[in-house]
Amino acid sequence: MSNPVHASVAFLRIPEFAELQVSEQASRKEHLEARVRAGLARVANEDRLVLDADDGFAVVLFDEPARALDIAAELHAAAGADALQAGLGYGPLALSSAGGDARVFGDGLASAMTAARFAARGRMLVSDGFARALRALAPDRATELAPAGDFTDTDVRVYSFHAHDTDLRAVRRRKLTVFAVGGSILILLAGVIGRDVYQPLFRTRPAIVTLDVKPRGEVFVDGNAMGKIPPLTRIELAPGRHHLSIRNAGSAPYELNLELEAGQRFNISHTFTPSRSQKSDLWRDLRRRFGS
Repeated sequence: MSNPVHASVAFLRIPEFAELQVSEQASRKEHLEARVRAGLARVANEDRLVLDADDGFAVVLFDEPARALDIAAELHAAAGADALQAGLGYGPLALSSAGGDARVFGDGLASAMTAARFAARGRMLVSDGFARALRALAPDRATELAPAGDFTDTDVRVYSFHAHDTDLRAVRRRKLTVFAVGGSILILLAGVIGRDVYQPLFRTRPAIVTLDVKPRGEVFVDGNAMGKIPPLTRIELAPGRHHLSIRNAGSAPYELNLELEAGQRFNISHTFTPSRSQKSDLWRDLRRRFGS
């Protein structure tokens, strides 16, 4: 057995799959697989895995829960939400063995499958474990989840699920817009009133470093994490000396010492080249992720 990792799992299920004719089962699975792979086109290979299931597909997402929530919602919509049941879970995953016949198991997958089976067509249910992870890592995004109630299976086990409510997300965005507008007005007023008093404090402008890095990387400045590329495209730094490091899994880090002046614009362009051959075999990639 491999070492477990924690990840999000989106499960897309074809309702009443067992009752369909074999030819219809094959047709629907093929159609769903094409939609899933098209929906994952913008997600890096190292950030996801697609697993086959009897009645659908499970997508393992190794990104942060907030990003996984967006990807799962997009996949659900792209794959035809009205014709599917969808569940999103979070938890440990592992491989059953190190051989080519290994299977993925764990609470992350089980909770996503259970949520999908209880979900109505066109609705995605979110497990309680995923909701807890989202509250811990992105509490502002957790406001998009609304309680969906308790569900009981045939063995009288009770599950609590949440629903991803896009209306709640729209409300949050409107609030942020109102706060941003209000903050801008206050800043403008403060600028007009205190311009002559505070102008000396703002004479030193930051340097701007633009980042053109492919395919992706994590940026560190003076040992401090600044964010991931994408979505990060630029950073502002105080004038002076800085050590910049951009890291990409499987490649040697890109290191650079900077001497920046106030207001300077500095562009960094770099393409990572794998330091070792990348294996395309799915199970070898799985074993690497699960530490076996």
